[in-house]
Amino acid sequence: MRFTQRLIPAAAITLFLTMACVSPAHANKFFSGRYKVNCPNSPEGCLCAKSPESTEGVALLLHAQPVQGVSGQDAHRNGSSWVELKADKGTCFYPTQKLRSIYWETDICPDPAAEARVPLRSLNEMLAKGSADGEQVALGSLYPTFYNIADEEFHSGAKTEELYEAVSGKLIARVSKSFREDLDMEGTGTLLDGRVLNVANYSGGIWDYKILPQGAYGIGILEHNLHPYRSVAVDFVHLCQQAGLDFCELSELEIKKRLVGALLYMPKLRGISLPNGKTHDGFMCAQDVGGAIERDRVDIFVGPLGGGNPYLNDCRQRNPFIAGGVQCIVPTDWRSYQSDGFDAEGIPKFKRTKEFEYRTFASQKALEA
Repeated sequence: MRFTQRLIPAAAITLFLTMACVSPAHANKFFSGRYKVNCPNSPEGCLCAKSPESTEGVALLLHAQPVQGVSGQDAHRNGSSWVELKADKGTCFYPTQKLRSIYWETDICPDPAAEARVPLRSLNEMLAKGSADGEQVALGSLYPTFYNIADEEFHSGAKTEELYEAVSGKLIARVSKSFREDLDMEGTGTLLDGRVLNVANYSGGIWDYKILPQGAYGIGILEHNLHPYRSVAVDFVHLCQQAGLDFCELSELEIKKRLVGALLYMPKLRGISLPNGKTHDGFMCAQDVGGAIERDRVDIFVGPLGGGNPYLNDCRQRNPFIAGGVQCIVPTDWRSYQSDGFDAEGIPKFKRTKEFEYRTFASQKALEA
């Protein structure tokens, strides 16, 4: 799962979706009988049939849609040509070669006690050093995704990756490849020993890292501290234009300097219950950016909780905003994909054929701001 390079990472919906054969490296990973559908260039979906021999459809499956097998067994390992899948109207059959098995590093769930300790920083504290002129501007619709802190506990495997500290160049730790990928994508991660790392400098295709103080949750753009349930990653140029401000012709960096920390109000977040017993007031702070956070996309930071990734087990997808009725856009909200060559390991890649299809297919997920 990858996305385009960014200045300071925040999580993003996966934009490149791959289909691959099962490799021996997956042998010791937890398998749930779940799959990712391979159905490019078919906005209406691909037919899941009544039986392997039938042309009668039971369901239409979208490219990158996660689906659950009836047997709970891996059809790729078993050499099966067809997989019986759970569907809204019973079951249906889909070719194994058009499914990619979903493997998890672990089936561990987040600790509810730890979730209850995640703070909601008070709005007064957030604004203590800020200023406001009383002007309120309607920004229109923003489409949410979520990002969180990567946790080494959820990533087993051989510790083949070396993480080095920025400036000093000292070795911080050796970790698994999957954890490093998650850390680089989310921007912040927690090691097994409790240390919190943040990506720092990107050079030669790799990151080095900064060790954060105990209790920190991450660093966003221009050294702004990130706060669970308060910080969001935005497209600052789009934010400037939507607000009709008079400095939007300046450089992107200058716009970020002027707008970082801007207070956003999202009415749909108001009243949502949080694990720490508090209720959200609907106010968020624009403090981060992301390579795939463009125009009306907004990425909401949820600390150590789930980021809404549909390819993880259910307990790791959740967060209080999702539980409160906020729907995040996911890969199936883009309906059309085309082949985009192969990656370094020979796995085919796909890219969207239209940039903002979620406005059409997932308009109900918009948050007014």
